[in-house]
Amino acid sequence: MLISGKDNPRLKRLAKLCKSSLFRRSEGEFVIEGLRGCADAVRSFSEGLVEITGFYYQSSAFSGSSYVAYEQFDSIPDDRRFELSEGLADKVSDMKSSQGVFMTAKRTARPLSELDSGKTPKILVLDAVKDPGNVGTLLRTADAVGIKAAVLTGECADVFSPKVVRSTVGSLLRLGIFIENDFENVCKALKAQDMRVCAAVVRGGEKLPGFVFPEKCAVVIGNEARGLSDADTGLCTDRITINMKGRAESLNAATAGSIIMWEMQRG
Repeated sequence: MLISGKDNPRLKRLAKLCKSSLFRRSEGEFVIEGLRGCADAVRSFSEGLVEITGFYYQSSAFSGSSYVAYEQFDSIPDDRRFELSEGLADKVSDMKSSQGVFMTAKRTARPLSELDSGKTPKILVLDAVKDPGNVGTLLRTADAVGIKAAVLTGECADVFSPKVVRSTVGSLLRLGIFIENDFENVCKALKAQDMRVCAAVVRGGEKLPGFVFPEKCAVVIGNEARGLSDADTGLCTDRITINMKGRAESLNAATAGSIIMWEMQRG
């Protein structure tokens, strides 16, 4: 099907999914943009990890690509394919220069009650991490080191916003994503499954490297500016601190979290 005008209802809905967190939640869908992200999504779709509800593209998007071909999207049913007239992609995208390829997909977040520590013994918890780039980087790192699940709590950046989705570079669809706004509920749920909950703190924790991560544990990364509150830290079973030999007082949340996750999986 060809979408040729900016007032087309499907195009307006696609744009609204890009721009509105409330609309994404109410519709239960989100947007993946870009050739690489959409190609990764097709692979996840073929593996049953995500349900793709729409594929929107400008035909010119594939003419200059040496690594993504239109044929890679053959598994998407015809009734979910929508060709965009040239120039319409820029009406949708929040990027300065869109590649002209989008997908809509069902949100993959699950309730915390479905988390199974037997299947995911190591977990990343993000508590009020606000920057979309940091959230995306942390999720991508979790996927890279073999962590299978992430819990977002305390008003984190919307994990299904275009900026977070782009920065995960496909990893979002390969992780189990759980959302629970109350951090105390998160700790209770994890402890009920005999998991240790390790708070990353700037100072006063057990030194890393050196700390021995238990077989079942979660690492908690706090807000970029404030870190974890004293109340939230008190709900955790352990505190860990990166041993820094230089003069920097602290690390960016994404950098610190990446170091800790690598150490957690190394042992």
